[in-house]
Amino acid sequence: MSVSYTVSGMREAVAENVRIELARRKMSAAELARRLGVPPQNLSRRMTGETPFDTDDLVQIANEFGISVTALLPVEQTASAS
Repeated sequence: MSVSYTVSGMREAVAENVRIELARRKMSAAELARRLGVPPQNLSRRMTGETPFDTDDLVQIANEFGISVTALLPVEQTASAS
C-alpha cells in the first residue's frame, strides 16, 4: 500500500514533530533557534509552514535533540486487519 503526502501536510507534520520534541525537553522555539545559530524568525517561519524545513534544518535539529532525522518525519499509518 502506498502513502501519499501533500506538501503542506508534510510541512505541518514535521513542524508538529519538532513541537513535540521541544515540549519533551521543555525548550522554547527561541532557545532552539539560539542553539542552532539561526534567527528566531527563521525557525518561526518553518514552524508555521510558511517556509519548508530543508534537509540541513532537519539534520541540525535532530542532532540538537539527539534523535534521528526520521523521528521528525511523519509516521506512516497502516490500516489494521480485522
